[in-house]
Amino acid sequence: RTEIVFFSLLTSVLLYLSAVGIYYCERQVQPDALGSIPDCLWWAVATLTTVGYGDVYPVTVAGKLTLLIV
Repeated sequence: RTEIVFFSLLTSVLLYLSAVGIYYCERQVQPDALGSIPDCLWWAVATLTTVGYGDVYPVTVAGKLTLLIV
């Protein structure tokens, strides 16, 4: 039980940090696709679960670095 709680907490923090990171890196360049935190959170979930639809991807250098960290 402890491991599940720890893994869930770690995953939630990673999702949040990657969503906020991609938001600050890409909001000026892609306001339609990544213009809000909920949109970025959806992107982070799709990316971290390896679904990666491919319709939205980072185009700035900082955004690509955020993708590498995730």
